[in-house]
Amino acid sequence: MSRFTGKFAILQGFYWITSCLVFAYAERFLTAYGFSVQHVGFVMAAANGIALLMQPLFADLADRPKGPSLRSEICFGSAVAILFALLLLLPYDRRPVIAVLFCALSTVTLTVMPMLNSVGLYYVDRGEPIDYSLARGIASLVFAVYSYLAGFLAEWRIDSLLWTYIAANLGMIGMAILFAPKKDHIRKTTVQATGTVTLLKKHPYLLPLFAGIVLTFSTHNFINAYMLSIVKMVGKGTHEMSIAVSLAAVLEIPTMAGFSFLMKRFRLEKLLVVSFAAFAVKHAAMLLPLWFGAGIWSVYASQVIQIFGYALFIPCASFYLNGRMEETDKVKGQMLLTEAQMIGGIIGQLVGGYSIAWIGVPRTMLIGCGLSILALAAVVRAVRAEKRTA
Repeated sequence: MSRFTGKFAILQGFYWITSCLVFAYAERFLTAYGFSVQHVGFVMAAANGIALLMQPLFADLADRPKGPSLRSEICFGSAVAILFALLLLLPYDRRPVIAVLFCALSTVTLTVMPMLNSVGLYYVDRGEPIDYSLARGIASLVFAVYSYLAGFLAEWRIDSLLWTYIAANLGMIGMAILFAPKKDHIRKTTVQATGTVTLLKKHPYLLPLFAGIVLTFSTHNFINAYMLSIVKMVGKGTHEMSIAVSLAAVLEIPTMAGFSFLMKRFRLEKLLVVSFAAFAVKHAAMLLPLWFGAGIWSVYASQVIQIFGYALFIPCASFYLNGRMEETDKVKGQMLLTEAQMIGGIIGQLVGGYSIAWIGVPRTMLIGCGLSILALAAVVRAVRAEKRTA
């Protein structure tokens, strides 16, 4: 493994430790402070919504020749995240204050994500010996190990999740300084970065592709955000939730580590379609414990399908878009990819929280399966449209 791959893996690993609090343990953290499931959904949907506004700004600035570097943006975001985490550690009697601070912390974490992806792709584009997918797979291993340990930490002291969050952000700042590119290392260009609307008009296949991502990630994020509610339906709790989350993460590793081989053997658009088909199968499999009483092992079995779904989607989608964007739009392309996932997050977390209260977990999951099937059809259409315009 090259030093580029190793450093990028460490950078990603630190990030995915911070994201574990936001993606996997938000429900556990906030319910410990007396929040209802609906309130958790509202807080996380608000974080995704604000990040949707912040990401285009950060991406546009990074794409500008005289704008801040990826290094500066990552360090700034991590420093702000640490500040909000420290404020959350102070004693508060009012839940609105906790909600605002956790929302702000989550917003910053979500905003930084496309910047991290762009760092790896920056070195890929310049021919450096970096295995992007292997590094991302190692980060999934870190996420898997930490998400399992976080279950015990949450049961011991819920604020311990904030201390590990702070430590991981400090590590991310250190690695960004060592590894993320400075602005003067980025190739100068006189071509202006394309606006988001113009970019979508230039690449019309992006609309059905992003629609498919939004629909699929509505269900994907619903499962991640409310895994505790899902396992409670089969009579289990936080420990089983941590196993389910870490199992899915650890199974991402073989696919991500071997993605360079897959990319040489298969076209990216075919791999993209396979990943969405796997998402649909995984979401359908989650109906077994919820509708037919198959038990906790069926929850674990559905998480195994992650190896063909999310694990394949993440590197595949990043390379797919990176290869089709102009030099001045590459960060924006990664930003749009992340934003589509975040819109899905808003739907899955906000609508999902209220849907659980109104119609229950099983019926909400059934609707999610329907969305995943529609998503697969949209992505197939996008791939065909891109072939016609290529």
